[in-house]
Amino acid sequence: MAGATQKDWGFSEITAKFEQQPQRQRRQQSAPEPAGRVQLRARRMVHTGFWLSAVAICLIGLVALHVGILKKNIEYNQLVDEKNTLSADNSRLSSEVAALRSPQRIEEIATGPLGMVAPETLAYVYIGPSGPGQDYAQLDNPEGAGYGLAASP
Repeated sequence: MAGATQKDWGFSEITAKFEQQPQRQRRQQSAPEPAGRVQLRARRMVHTGFWLSAVAICLIGLVALHVGILKKNIEYNQLVDEKNTLSADNSRLSSEVAALRSPQRIEEIATGPLGMVAPETLAYVYIGPSGPGQDYAQLDNPEGAGYGLAASP
């Protein structure tokens, strides 16, 4: 065994060669990878590409969804503004209708430009429970019992 320690067995040349070359050059000069490793790397690249594509498609879909939501929010805000405007117009028109229907305004128009005259007395007609046909018949006879025209003072 003492002779084995003195014998180099040719490793000193290989060691010297590896010490002189950088690691990258050693990798390039080494034996090619086995076919199984090449297939494994190719599969990993395909799987990585697939998952990157899937994530990219999901992100694009998410962005498109957010853009659609923003468009609907803008449309909703425009509809709310239009509703508020229409509600204000409706309130204004309701107050105009109320002002136009007021009895004082109608009386002013009737007595003014139309030349109508307000009645001086009001007449009320009482129709009893016997029926409208009999009551109208008694209107011809003003001295009927409790029926007829009554003038208000």
